[in-house]
Amino acid sequence: MDQRNFIDKNSYPKRETLCVAEPSTFMRRGPRPSAAAETELLYGTLFHVHKIGRGWVWGQAESQISGRKYPGYVGWCRAKDLAAIDQLHKDHITAISAPVFTKADIKSPVQYHLSIGSTIGVNSREDDFLQTDDGFIHTAHSAGIGAPSVYADWVQIAERFTGRPYVWGGVSSFGLDCSGLIQTALRMWGSDAPRDSDQQTELGRAVAINPALSGLRRGDLIFWKGHVGVMTSPTRLLHANAWHMCVASEPLKTAVKRIKGQAGPMTAIRRL
Repeated sequence: MDQRNFIDKNSYPKRETLCVAEPSTFMRRGPRPSAAAETELLYGTLFHVHKIGRGWVWGQAESQISGRKYPGYVGWCRAKDLAAIDQLHKDHITAISAPVFTKADIKSPVQYHLSIGSTIGVNSREDDFLQTDDGFIHTAHSAGIGAPSVYADWVQIAERFTGRPYVWGGVSSFGLDCSGLIQTALRMWGSDAPRDSDQQTELGRAVAINPALSGLRRGDLIFWKGHVGVMTSPTRLLHANAWHMCVASEPLKTAVKRIKGQAGPMTAIRRL
């Protein structure tokens, strides 16, 4: 059993369920800021608390986005970044980055930004704005949970992240890693995905790797040991990577040649 998303609930029963109240926070392997990051948790993500420490809580994350089927990661989160669950009507952020205004006015000050995939509680609607407890979000930047996607396909969502910085453990427009890009784009399309690249090799069906790297399609997932990217055309790969330190598009053959010297040969192709 994958310990990244398993809790022995007999030994550690659930105490309460909270939600992330900051634009994002990181789940960590230990109850300290210096501990390794497991994954990033976005605003509105549920957090089931099973153990309480000094300023930290241990438990399991769960997205409120519709279509989820994979269990969230288990780890530690700062208690101050969590709050009681908002029971109001829920929307989610569909823009790559949505400003939260102080008033229902695009000229009013911006308090902070929320990443695509964040979940918000809506108090009321005022003209073209949704009023939340913390400010106002334009309706062009959000949609009801479960509403049809405004994108042509899930790859188009991934392409919107082009140029965003590479951040280990990230899943947001603030910065993300290779598997975070795939998971976030698929979730926003309504097709959930596991968090890490080794888990994502279970998605779709296998496609044979041929030396000419021909016969590929838009949306094919390309895997190396510890890395994943998505084809945007039969010849180009989009991936969040530490070579460019951002989400970048490049010819697949260029990536294959470079990555082979770092992480070895391509290991799998999966077609969704």
